[in-house]
Amino acid sequence: MGNFSEDFLRLERNVRLLIQRNKQSEEKLNSTRKELEELKEKSVLQDKEIEELVEKNKILRIAGGSNDGSSREVKFKINEIVREVDKCIAQLNQ
Repeated sequence: MGNFSEDFLRLERNVRLLIQRNKQSEEKLNSTRKELEELKEKSVLQDKEIEELVEKNKILRIAGGSNDGSSREVKFKINEIVREVDKCIAQLNQ
């Protein structure tokens, strides 16, 4: 009988240990999920910032007339802007 109670106590200790490890794993998992969400949000913000900077760079090249932007590119951008303005005027006239 002494053997049975020792086995039972050992089993009980092991179960408690497993429960404790499970709780620690869940806490770590939740922490990692939270960190992942924060990193995703940061990535989205950085992507938006990159898009804005690329657009600003295009505008600065066109406005500055740098050697990288050809006159053809400038004409294309101007035509694009004119088309957008024409669309806006057409919508206002409706």
